[in-house]
Amino acid sequence: MSEKRVVLKDVAAAAGVSLMTVSYALRDSKNVSAATREHVRAVAKKLGYQPDPLMTRLSSYRTRQKRENKGVTLAWLNLHPGPETWNFRGSHYLEAYDGAEERAKQLGYRLTAFEVVTLGGWRRVSEILRNRGIEGAILGQPPAGCDSADLDWKHFACVAIGRAIRSPDLPRVVINHVQAVGEIYERMLNRGYRRIGLVMELGDCIKNAYRNVSGYFGVCERLCIPPGERVPPHLPEMLTPENLRAWIERWSVDGIVVHRQDQMERFLPQIGLRVPQDIGFAHISMHAPIPRVSGLIFDPAGYGSWAVDLLHWLLDRDQKGLLDSAPSMMLTSFRWVEAESLKAPREAPDS
Repeated sequence: MSEKRVVLKDVAAAAGVSLMTVSYALRDSKNVSAATREHVRAVAKKLGYQPDPLMTRLSSYRTRQKRENKGVTLAWLNLHPGPETWNFRGSHYLEAYDGAEERAKQLGYRLTAFEVVTLGGWRRVSEILRNRGIEGAILGQPPAGCDSADLDWKHFACVAIGRAIRSPDLPRVVINHVQAVGEIYERMLNRGYRRIGLVMELGDCIKNAYRNVSGYFGVCERLCIPPGERVPPHLPEMLTPENLRAWIERWSVDGIVVHRQDQMERFLPQIGLRVPQDIGFAHISMHAPIPRVSGLIFDPAGYGSWAVDLLHWLLDRDQKGLLDSAPSMMLTSFRWVEAESLKAPREAPDS
């Protein structure tokens, strides 16, 4: 005969606390003190308590129904000064919002956008959210030059999309640039490229916390690329045909991993290089196919969807304010697009 399953009621009795306190403690909620959380978790571990997945799903369903009935709202904080800046170069702002809105509905929330600049700034927006009983917010991708936010953090659980908002360090959803650079590098090797380099303007590099650079050096180490075949990344403050030519010639570059295809399309012909006959390039993070450009496409709606999931996780644990260790969700789903900016893959030899 199997042993009786330990349930929350057993943990509560052994710990000398209420059933609600146990529930809060095991969800790491700040509704109970840190000492109580630690005590309850220790008792649960000693008793061998394990969550019942079916009951967890039922609880989640009931919670979702309550949110739907009450119309619980999540805030999407729009940091742009006006609609004309939403679709700036390389932006996938609107697609991310659509993904967030759809996922919010699935979890029983309503997503409402608030324009921070139009409403009068961070202090005023903090007041509005508190007055409306909103406890969760997503910071949408900001316009160029906006790298900080100043919400009244202690009252809210917040998630940022991307790495443009550097201060404060918030829980965020980001593309796995390290994985993307590695995949592109390997694909270029398979096409016969040997002098492969990375080009990014310094501002974009800082914006993604040097992850592309980390990915480049990481794949070189992983694939044991000889030191003589490694190309130092080109990270100018502003890319120009002149400094691009100098870098290509100095390091005999024949393939480039890029963050902006428009620069390659303009500059390479200006310096007399044909694509892909003389040099090839591939884009690291397209959010839609670009004519004649090889590279990786990610799902921009996934940005928003995962942001809602991460925010839901924080709210479920009552994790408001600035956290000592801000969690991130890395988006790793990419789709390769074959186009004319790279030579065709080499055929495998006949067996």
